[in-house]
Amino acid sequence: MACWDLSWLLDRDSRHGAFASLEKVLDETQQRGFNALRLDPCPHLIACPENGVHLDRCELQAPGHDPVEVKIRHSLQQLLQSAHERGLKVWFSSRFVDDSRARRSFVRRPEDFVTVWSDTLALVQEWGYLDDVAGVDFCHHFPAQPYAHGVTRRVFNRSPDRPLPPRWSASAAERIEAYLLDIPRALHALFPGVPIGLSTTTQISEQLRQLDTSELDFLDFSLWLDDDPRYRLASGEAVPMTGLARRLASPVKQLLLDAGGMHWQRRMEDQLQRRMAFTRLRRLQPVIGEGFVRQPRHLRRLPTGWADLHEMMVVSALTQGVESMTPTSLACPAYDWLWREEEYLAHLNHLILSGSE
Repeated sequence: MACWDLSWLLDRDSRHGAFASLEKVLDETQQRGFNALRLDPCPHLIACPENGVHLDRCELQAPGHDPVEVKIRHSLQQLLQSAHERGLKVWFSSRFVDDSRARRSFVRRPEDFVTVWSDTLALVQEWGYLDDVAGVDFCHHFPAQPYAHGVTRRVFNRSPDRPLPPRWSASAAERIEAYLLDIPRALHALFPGVPIGLSTTTQISEQLRQLDTSELDFLDFSLWLDDDPRYRLASGEAVPMTGLARRLASPVKQLLLDAGGMHWQRRMEDQLQRRMAFTRLRRLQPVIGEGFVRQPRHLRRLPTGWADLHEMMVVSALTQGVESMTPTSLACPAYDWLWREEEYLAHLNHLILSGSE
C-alpha cells in the first residue's frame, strides 16, 4: 500500500502540491511497485445528508493545513477511474476530517457509520469500481481523537478536544464493542465481498483484547518504533523539546538507528509478534497499514539505519504471515526525499508481492 490518506485531496495545489498532477503521481506509484492505495474517501462528505441534498463542493479543514476546497465525489470518481486503469486496488481508511459544515459531528452512533459507508460504497459500486476495494477501515484508529470525533461524547461523556481516558469503564467498553459488532455486520450484509475491519494503535490494541472482535475481517495494527518507550527516552522524544534541541532530534535518531540498529530491530520484532499472536487468536487478517520510524518531510537523503530497519520489518512481517502491508507510511509523494528512491521502494514492494526474500 502507498499511504495517500488525505494527501490526495490536501496537496493538489497546481504549483507546489505533491499531487498537482494525479496521473503523473499514479504512474510513479505503479513504477515503484505498489499495487494498492490507502485512501481517505471522506465518507461523511460523500454520503447524502438527512435532508437528501448533497453538495459536492466541500471545504476541508485539516489540522496543519489551510482550508482546501474540493469537489469530493468528482475527485473520488476521477481517482478511482485512473487507479482502475492501472490495476491499482484501493484500501479505504477515513480520518473523518473536519469541514466547514462540521459534518463529522453527526457521525456518532454505529448506524451513522453504517450510513456514510454504505452510501459511499453504493456510489463506488454504481461507478463500477467496487471490486477494486480491497478493504474498509471504518474509522482510522477508532475510537482515538480526532478521528472518532462524534463518538467521544456519546461513549466517554467528554469533550472531543480531550484525549481518551487511559482506562475505559465497563459501560464505555460495552458501547465501543457495539461499534465493533454492529458496523461490520451491517456492511457485510450490504457488501458481502468487501472486507471490513479496524486500524488501531499500541494503546488501543490493549483495550481491544477485552472486547468481542468476531465481526471484523482484519486488524490493521500500527508498528512504530517511535511508540517504544526506550526509543523515546533515548532519542529525547519523551521530553518536550524546543529550538536547537528540536533541530537536533532527527540526527540523534539517525545515530541511534545506525549504532544500535539490531537492538531496535529486535524490539520491533517483539512488537510484531505480540500483535500477530492476537490476530491469530481472534482469527483476524493481520494488516500493517502504517509504520515504522517517523521522519521529517524534508531530508536530503535516505538514512541508512532507517532503510535497514524498514527492510527488516517487511521481511519479518512476511515471515509471520502478513499479506497486506505498506513498506513504510512515508511511501507518499509528500515525502519527496523518499519518493525519489524509486529502486529502494520497488525493492521493498517486490519483497512484499513475492512473499519472500
